[in-house]
Amino acid sequence: MKDIDLSAVISLMQTQNDYINQVYKIIYVLYTDLNVANNAEFQKFTVHFNSFMLSHARSEGFSKASEASQNNYVLLEKLIDSEILATAEQLEFAVIHLETAIKEPRIRTNLQILLLNQGILMLEETQLKIIETVETLLEKFRQTQLQN
Repeated sequence: MKDIDLSAVISLMQTQNDYINQVYKIIYVLYTDLNVANNAEFQKFTVHFNSFMLSHARSEGFSKASEASQNNYVLLEKLIDSEILATAEQLEFAVIHLETAIKEPRIRTNLQILLLNQGILMLEETQLKIIETVETLLEKFRQTQLQN
């Protein structure tokens, strides 16, 4: 098994932060298209994406604090339970609304929507890697606890 530590989680979260910034720029451009901006599903997507961004920021800060406190197992459990999974849930809600918005022909033909969709796919992939990495860390800590 590959040796994973909390710095790997932080690195993934920083990568995800870069993706978030790119996606946010696309969303900003999309709001100049009234067909997109006035679409109720796109507005719901934006609400959930903003919640996702805030939750991600809390998770990243929590990860750095956890690393500073020497990889405390309890903090890792709290991180995955209260922050990372909540972040993933908001992203999933955002995706559902974006997929619904894309079904409308006037929305689907906007090239920025294609870029946005690609950015969201990258965010989903990174979020999954974050969850897997933290779960691997938790398992590693559980095994260490059992050995002691």
